[in-house]
Amino acid sequence: MTIATSYGIPVVEQLQAQSLNTANQSDAIKLKNIRPATNGLMLNMNANPQIRIQREDNPSRLILDLQNTSLAKELHQANVPINRFGVKQVRVAQFQNSPEITRLVFDLDSNDPNSKIAWKSQYIEATKTLLLSPENQIAQAIPIDSNPTSPSPTPINPPSTISRPVVIERLSFSSTGQLLIFANQPFNYQTRLDRTSGIFNVTIANAKISSNLQRPSLSANSPIERIRLSQVGNSVEIGIKTIAGWQVRETQRLTNQQIQLQVSLNSISPIPNNPNPLPNNNPAFPNPQNTGDRRRGVIFVDAGHGGNDPGAVANGIQEKDVVLPISLKLGQALQSMGYTVYYTRTNDVEIDLEPRVAAAERINADVFVSVHANALAPGNSGISGIETYHSRNSTVGRELASYVHSQIISGTGAIDRSVRGSGFYVVAKTSMPAILVETGYVTNPTEARNLSSPDYQKRMADAIARGIDQFMRVRGR
Repeated sequence: MTIATSYGIPVVEQLQAQSLNTANQSDAIKLKNIRPATNGLMLNMNANPQIRIQREDNPSRLILDLQNTSLAKELHQANVPINRFGVKQVRVAQFQNSPEITRLVFDLDSNDPNSKIAWKSQYIEATKTLLLSPENQIAQAIPIDSNPTSPSPTPINPPSTISRPVVIERLSFSSTGQLLIFANQPFNYQTRLDRTSGIFNVTIANAKISSNLQRPSLSANSPIERIRLSQVGNSVEIGIKTIAGWQVRETQRLTNQQIQLQVSLNSISPIPNNPNPLPNNNPAFPNPQNTGDRRRGVIFVDAGHGGNDPGAVANGIQEKDVVLPISLKLGQALQSMGYTVYYTRTNDVEIDLEPRVAAAERINADVFVSVHANALAPGNSGISGIETYHSRNSTVGRELASYVHSQIISGTGAIDRSVRGSGFYVVAKTSMPAILVETGYVTNPTEARNLSSPDYQKRMADAIARGIDQFMRVRGR
């Protein structure tokens, strides 16, 4: 990547010269609004800031730092579509707090010759407007939409003026150090590093924690020591504590309904497209409860979630606590049929997705079955039923799913919510026929009671076992 860091390049001289000529420049400059104009970009601000600029190649962009300038909170990480002058969009953020710097990032279209044109600035005192425009444009502040009621640009982090609170639904943490925070709608957030404690704090205004919050799986040797979510008034605070030598930093958001963070070593800047793998929870998996006849078939039973990862939570039960007994009963039923059975877990431990698949591959299992329970957002408690998933485009996976699903419906009388293809990691990454069974909805009161019942758990387990046995028999085992 080539970066022009010298402030002596012509475009910088143009912007700075005009900025520095403003008399009585206030130290308390604030950018209040930003909108496209027919000839550039209009910034509503109370004074003319000094502007520093740099160009970058790969990706092609122009970065403008407005010195001693604060940004209206609702504009933090706003995205202003331009699609003119060789500029695709302009991203806005409060880049620094002390001293205050507001950063504008112009994402350029390198295929457009206009992207090479220098930009200039003009501050209009009467209207408190800073006009940024390409050299070949007339310096006149004319909005693209002359309607004064035209809306402001849509922020990537929209302002928390929405009366309906944001619901924090899920957090996930990958083996490459990517920590994602998901919500049910676009939201605004702020971050702060407490250097004394080393805790990276994320504050989301006008928000609440979902009663069915899905937490990430953290291995015993994870670089994240803990993640704590707290409801503070009408805000949600998320504190992320790493072990010594590791840090948390923000990365570019892919959607406006999530926060994307990267956990990495302090001394190493991870390459986005080739991040350094982080330690995984790769426990020694238990030996099979019986040896059975391997020629009859080897079945790998995967009880979802566990440990600090409760899975779906509703009606007083946690997914991890109901899928484990179902899985153990499933293993027992399969063993009584003569199959060799291995388990992901036989107690309440937390295991990442990758080791689950790796263990099944290591023992060369004939079938992989993952046992889960489902959940929906509040207001959907009437929905119930069984869903059985297989890897997309896997004919043999669909065949296995069909046999198992049919046996569950007939054996439990539950609602049939169909067999479905999916990209779930544990079914998409396994080489053997694999399925994921959603044994019911914990958010449905009736199914929650059923899933907590040992008798119903056995009926569910026996039905899954019959479906697997039917599949294996058809395939000549």
